[in-house]
Amino acid sequence: MHIPVYLEIAQWALLLGLGSLLVVLYRQLGRLLGDKQDTADLGPPVGSRATPIRYTAVPDGSHERLAPGDGQPALIAFVDPTCPACEQLVASLGELHAAGELAGCRVLLLISDPPGYLGISAAFQATSLPIGRPVSAAEVTGYRASGTPLLVAVDGAGTVRAAGVASKLPEVRSYVAAVAAEREVAR
Repeated sequence: MHIPVYLEIAQWALLLGLGSLLVVLYRQLGRLLGDKQDTADLGPPVGSRATPIRYTAVPDGSHERLAPGDGQPALIAFVDPTCPACEQLVASLGELHAAGELAGCRVLLLISDPPGYLGISAAFQATSLPIGRPVSAAEVTGYRASGTPLLVAVDGAGTVRAAGVASKLPEVRSYVAAVAAEREVAR
């Protein structure tokens, strides 16, 4: 018995369509569950010294350097536009920035995805916060940024005051408070 070619093509097209649907469903399940991951080894230890980071500013391409410990507190967020929790972190930081709650604190969003991916996310497109790409993977080794989102709060002396996964506004506020409390003690 001979099967017509159009039926064979239809069979393969159906198989390809079902495979694509499976990938989409898997991605949506990850979003639904909040992309939970093991975060025990994520971020530098609290109380450790933050290391300087060289990065390329997006979109202008200038080479910059963030050197924690220059007297100004910093929030360093390791995020990617393809990460739903990262979008939420960027939106939370943007909301705090717009409300003036980040005054006196440097904020840097570091991405590992190509800059062209920024168009994927409305939160990344709308943010006025500085975005950069680390010059090399070695730049972020001291931050143990093996996953995203990772938020690191560094005081003006360059000491890590809080580090870990944060994306929702109350969580991000607690990181800002950790740095703000240190600023109040220093006065």
